[in-house]
Amino acid sequence: MKTLFQHSLIMILALLAVSAQAEQQQRFGDYEVHYSVVNSTFITPEVAAAYQITRGKKRAFVNISIRKLLKDGSDTAKRALVNGKTSDMIHSIPLNFKEIIEQGAIYYIAEFDFNDKDTRRFDIQIQPDPNIEPYTLTFSQKIYVEL
Repeated sequence: MKTLFQHSLIMILALLAVSAQAEQQQRFGDYEVHYSVVNSTFITPEVAAAYQITRGKKRAFVNISIRKLLKDGSDTAKRALVNGKTSDMIHSIPLNFKEIIEQGAIYYIAEFDFNDKDTRRFDIQIQPDPNIEPYTLTFSQKIYVEL
């Protein structure tokens, strides 16, 4: 039986594979926000179960991670308040993010349903510091049903 660490490693590798295809990030001041949209069938049933992600041909999740850029040139994972919504041309739905904290990594995942060849718009508010206004990350992505 796989340990939670092995599940975590598998999840991180899956997310790295997706981000290697197209680096998606945006910088806000001293923070770098990395994001990706992943079809839920991309991850194994074991990883989905470990992270309580519902797999399905028309299910996906958005993954957000925040890195604080330090003065010495390094960076560190940063917790934040994350909320937002996704929409197509007709419907808008709220995204319910869950925080996942692992050794050296913090990320926020929200699941949603989609239709094949759906272009989804994402409007996500990220507040890594309660003393500043939230940053707004806006992007669109076309999503396909995995065959």
